[in-house]
Amino acid sequence: MVAVSSHLKLALAWITATNQMNLDQLASMIPDNFVSTIRPASLNVTPANKTEFLERLGGAPIKTFNISLPTTENIVETTDVIQFYTTADGHTSHGFPWKNEYIFTFTFTDNNLIQSVTEFTDPTVVTTAFGKEATLAEIQFNCTSA
Repeated sequence: MVAVSSHLKLALAWITATNQMNLDQLASMIPDNFVSTIRPASLNVTPANKTEFLERLGGAPIKTFNISLPTTENIVETTDVIQFYTTADGHTSHGFPWKNEYIFTFTFTDNNLIQSVTEFTDPTVVTTAFGKEATLAEIQFNCTSA
């Protein structure tokens, strides 16, 4: 049996907490100077600190979210960094589906918290699903405020 590092356990717990939208658990895993970065830059998502990250996730137009746990062959781990490839699927608040691929890179603090997460995603999937969500929200706003 292969021993699992404390960093890998923490990264996998982050996935589980994200899938459950458990903001309290996520908050306990990250320090105040945490940084979340979403790539590619063409998505125009500015890096977020701890508060911004939790607010962004809590306010995301997501109904269901399921990041798959990575398989052993898709994990690269060094002393200070874990990077892995995985997939996710889900639905936006209004039921628009998405199926995406991700590469997550985690760095860690000396006291075993997640210092940063960089999320590489497919921009086409993101802009399609959330673009539909934004369009629907705009239509609903304009129809109810007229």
